[in-house]
Amino acid sequence: MEVVRLRSPSGMAKLAGVALCIAGSFAIAFYTGPSLSPINHHRAFRADHHHATKARASQGTTMWIVGTFLMFLSNVTWSLWMVLQAMLLEEYPNKMLITTAQCVLRMAQSFVIAVVAERDFSKWKLRLDINLLAVAYTGFVVTGVSYYLQAWCVVLKGPVFLAAWNPLCFVLTIFCSSFFLGEIVHLGSIVGGILLVGGLYSMLWGQKHGE
Repeated sequence: MEVVRLRSPSGMAKLAGVALCIAGSFAIAFYTGPSLSPINHHRAFRADHHHATKARASQGTTMWIVGTFLMFLSNVTWSLWMVLQAMLLEEYPNKMLITTAQCVLRMAQSFVIAVVAERDFSKWKLRLDINLLAVAYTGFVVTGVSYYLQAWCVVLKGPVFLAAWNPLCFVLTIFCSSFFLGEIVHLGSIVGGILLVGGLYSMLWGQKHGE
């Protein structure tokens, strides 16, 4: 999908972007570093945050590495889907139908995983609280609206452009979790985020000047 000329500045920028993204992933996975003070000290979910912090501390580094590996695998498969989606949209340019089919398949897969992970169906009950709002937002916005916008972006700019922006989600997550929830952020996540963003802009610069 992408032409790389090793002796041109654009080709070197693309390779540098890939290298920076890999370095950022390794920094997040293997370097925790000292904890940094959250931006917002008034935590919205103080009790939940306290229990989550204790759970993460008890799990140790092994679960951190496993989680990072699963996240890496998720992003690789997601990027491959962007490439396949571009080919599919060329043959069948109906973004709404493709988005609907993608949501239905995701719902079926999520149901199977949920049954395996949580067999106590009493915990599946939804109540009129923040959890119901989170489920509704995830279903309509994170899934439905974002999938349609992704298909639109693939048609407009291509799959590589969309996939290259994915690391920015991690940086926004760090900021939002620290600002809104008062989550403790570690130096390794900050360093990894800077490398990921640097890789993103290096890749985009190489794309722009390589056309």
